Amino acid sequence: MTERKIPDGKYRVIKIGKDAVYEAMREYFTDNAEVFFDISDSTTAVTRFDIDWDKGEFICIARNELPENEHLQFDIDTDKLFSRLENTTDTLFSRNRYVEMSESDIEKL
Repeated sequence: MTERKIPDGKYRVIKIGKDAVYEAMREYFTDNAEVFFDISDSTTAVTRFDIDWDKGEFICIARNELPENEHLQFDIDTDKLFSRLENTTDTLFSRNRYVEMSESDIEKL
């Protein structure tokens, strides 16, 4: 197998737009949900993502997946969370990255 590397004196550049940034963030959170949300198995959770491009803020919400016979509701107003919820962490590498809230907690915001 030939070694793949960047040739001496060369640069490889990637420039992406908003959609690709959003895609990368979504994939990063999906691939690392166990770490970010302190869960054993990410297949037991469903997530929702949103970005406020004007403020440069990203939000990811995770919850347990409901059994098959229940209707999955995920009607959380992310605009409300963006405007009323402080950042939950300064870094994704902090132990306390997330806050745990009930639906009523979110409604009270």
